[in-house]
Parts: sequence; structure tokens; C-alpha cells
Amino acid sequence: MFITNPLKLMQKILEEYYQQYMSGEITEKEYLIQIKPIDKEIGKLEMATLRDTLVLRGSFLPHTPKLKY
Repeated sequence: MFITNPLKLMQKILEEYYQQYMSGEITEKEYLIQIKPIDKEIGKLEMATLRDTLVLRGSFLPHTPKLKY
């Protein structure tokens, strides 16, 4: 099975690192070092998918403070 969606691929990689950590193949420190860049990229991809959607605009625009002079 090939995963073509980059977000799903990175989530699968995170899952594999977690399994290695839980089985004792890698330490907690090694696990955290390995997942940090992947986790950041997942965050970027998730935000990119929301950037131009009405959900993001609708949830943030009403909370934007208005400048008063």
C-alpha cells in the first residue's frame, strides 16, 4: 500500500516512531528528537489546508481586536 497524501504519510511515520519508543527500541529523547521536525511539518500542512477556508476566517475574524485611536 502506497500513501500519496503527505499528511497521512507523516502521521504514519509518527506512528512508527511511537511504536519504536513504546517497544523500547529507541529512548524517549531519541523519539522526541525524531518527531519534532515531522510534527512541525504536519502543523504547517494542517494550517495550509485551512488558510483560505471560511472556517478559519469565520473563527478568527470576529476575535480580531479593533484598533481605537
